[in-house]
Parts: sequence; structure tokens; C-alpha cells
Amino acid sequence: MMGRAGRPQFDDSAVAVIYVQDSKKTFYKKFLYEPFPVESSLLPVLPNHVNAEISAGTIDSKQGIVEYLSGTYLYRRLFANPNYYGLEEDSEEAMLKFITQIVDGSVSELLESECISVDDDSDVIKPTPYGRIASVYYLQHETIRFLVKSLNSGCTIENMLKLLTDVPEYAEIPVRHNEDLINTELQKKLRIRFSTSVMGNSACKAHLLFQAHFMRTILPTDYRTDLKSVLDQCIRILQAMREMTRLKNWLTATMNIVLLQQMCYSARWYDDHPLLCLPHLSYEDACSIGDDMTIPKLQNLLGIEKFTSSEDPKLVKQALKLFRECTTLDETHSKEVLKYLCHWPIINMKTMQLVDTKGNVEDIDESKEMKVIAGEVYKLRIVIERVGPARNNSSMYLPQWTKPKQAGWIVIVGREFNDQILNTTSVIGSHSTRVTAKLDIRIPAT
Repeated sequence: MMGRAGRPQFDDSAVAVIYVQDSKKTFYKKFLYEPFPVESSLLPVLPNHVNAEISAGTIDSKQGIVEYLSGTYLYRRLFANPNYYGLEEDSEEAMLKFITQIVDGSVSELLESECISVDDDSDVIKPTPYGRIASVYYLQHETIRFLVKSLNSGCTIENMLKLLTDVPEYAEIPVRHNEDLINTELQKKLRIRFSTSVMGNSACKAHLLFQAHFMRTILPTDYRTDLKSVLDQCIRILQAMREMTRLKNWLTATMNIVLLQQMCYSARWYDDHPLLCLPHLSYEDACSIGDDMTIPKLQNLLGIEKFTSSEDPKLVKQALKLFRECTTLDETHSKEVLKYLCHWPIINMKTMQLVDTKGNVEDIDESKEMKVIAGEVYKLRIVIERVGPARNNSSMYLPQWTKPKQAGWIVIVGREFNDQILNTTSVIGSHSTRVTAKLDIRIPAT
């Protein structure tokens, strides 16, 4: 209101007058002329900071946590304004007791979340694999606790989506006034529905936003802002979930998380027609091209890997002929589909080799079996070669994703009959036409 004082077009100064009760005059003068005290917000999230320091190796005991606290703003404000932090008295004994309580509380919380382990004899604190995951992916320890209890080997993609939206990171998604009514109407257009009693819940709204993203549903402006916030966080949470299922050696669960991650990037359900990832194609157009047609199959049908440009006259001619016969696209849209079809990565498995402990190299051939020794560790080497017009460009066509994305592949080696992962690694695209994936595989005894 004070900013509106005066007439902007005529006056170069203005006067604002504040009328208050005489008893409150001193308070308002102090409020206007003295800086407002800033208090620390560290206390509620202290276990997360402690876990990060333990994972980094800078803290390995309760005494180390106390020393860490002594260098924080929280420690300074404890002495300046103890009542704000729940201390009834500011004596040295009370302060020491309070610090001991918050240190013990942080350790107890992290133990319950399985983020740390404490040696019974030496009281040395060490990070667990789960604690390192929380630190690397900037997750709350409560999220790790929730996922440890909830993840299992039989989780479907729908189960994984529900777990993803139930994590504490999404508890701050705002549900504004009357948005419970909007959520109720929105879910009528979506695949998975909830009871109307949870429409005002942040986790439910996050779930609806993901579904709307997968179905490319038009959303109100506020919801588009919320969706961007939801998508910005989802990949690091999914990567953490994948790491956790990898620790458990669950093959199917890990594959389902990878599929959910792909759904987030492409803004499509896992069982949608693959060609719907391309622009302008309707479901009827995609089915007309082929019910079982995929992007790699369509690229192979057009022989795209033999060409160096999406504007090659011969390629354009045969593509326009196909789209004219099978779809309702006009020439402009057909050329745009071809452009992104050429932009989509085309890869060939140049070599697949298995190296034993003695250094013997054997090429892997899908047509014949290979003998391996149980208990031995082998090195798997895969050389991937990119071909076609986009062989030197690894950027992806993802119009619904919030950020630029480079092409990448996840290599998973496992045994399907007992749902066991042997190892997994990621291969990130680069400007080079060849990338190599290397990983160690221990052959199980049974």
C-alpha cells in the first residue's frame, strides 16, 4: 500500500502515515527501523544434512555431529533466542542437554531409515548404501524409509507410479482453494481414478498430474506450473528407486522403473502405440501404419540409416508415399514426421564380447550358447554405433519434457527365470558415433 502513495505521473515523493494504538507504537517503530531477526530452519531437516556429511566421510561419530552443529547458524541462534527453539532456560546445562537430544534424535531417525549403521563397540557411524543414495540424489531420509518398506520385486508400473507420488518430496505440491473440485473433474479424463475423499491431497494431485502428462491432457495455467515442478523432481527420485531395486537384484522391478522413466520423458503410457511419440500422428494413423510398428521398425522400413539427411529427395518421396497411403497427414506434417523420425537415434550393436579372468575374448552370438563358469567374474563389453542422419547428434525430440535431453541407453544383464539382475550400467550419448559399455558380471553358482 505504501508503494501506491503519491501520484506517479505528477509527484516525485510521497508521505505514508501509519495509525496505530498508542500501546503498539513502540513495537511498530522497532519493526520499521530495526532489522527483523532471522532464525534458523535447520532443526527440522538436520538428519538429512547429517546423513550427507556422514556419506561424504566428514562425520563418523556423535561428537562429529556436535562439532558440525557448532559451525552452523542454528548454534548461534540457540544462544541468542533459545525460546524460539523450545528451550525453557538458557543455562549451560540445559543447552548441552538440548544439543545431546537433537544429535541422538538425528542418529535415531537415520538408523530407522536405514541410512546409517553404528558400530556397537566403537560407536563409529558409517553410511549404508541407502544413505549414500539419499545423499547423491538429494532425497529426504523419510523418502528412503518409505521406499525401503514399500518397494518389492512384484511392483508393476502402476505400483511404481503410486510409490513415486507418495514420497515426501511431493508433499509440498500445493492444493489451492477449490482445486479438489478441479481434480475430481480432471480424473474423469484419466486412466487411474481415486476416491473423491483424497482429491485435496498433494500425493493424489501429483498422481493426476503425471497421468495428465502421459495422456498429454490440456491443463489450466497453475496446473502446468505444478506439473513442471513435479517433472523436475521425478527423475532423481526414479533413479534412486532404480538404485534401490538394483541393490535387491530385482530384475522386473528395475525394468518397470526404467519404463516409468521413459514414460516421463516421452509423455506417453507404456502401452500406447510407439509411433504416438512422433508429432501429428493420431492413434488411427499409427495403427494404419501398423499395429505392431515401432519407431526402429519404421526407420528400417524407410531405410533411413542409409541416408545422411532427412531432406534427401529419394527418402522424402518414399516417406510421403507411405504417409499418404496410410495416414491423413498433409505434406507439411508428413515432412515434419520424417524430420523427427530421422532425428531419432538409430543404433547397431557393433560388438558384444565376454572376457574371462584369463583375458580370453569371445564374441557373443545370439544364435549359439556360450559356456561360462559359475562363480567366475566376466567382463562384458558392448560397442554401440550410431548410424543414419542423426549419427553425430545425440539430442532427443521430447516436446513435452521440460529440459533438453541427450539420448542414452541403460544396459541391464539379468536372469529372467529367477528375476535376478547380474549388473547394470548407463550409456550416455555423445558427439562420437560410437560409445562403449563395460560391466562386470559374476556368474551365480545356482
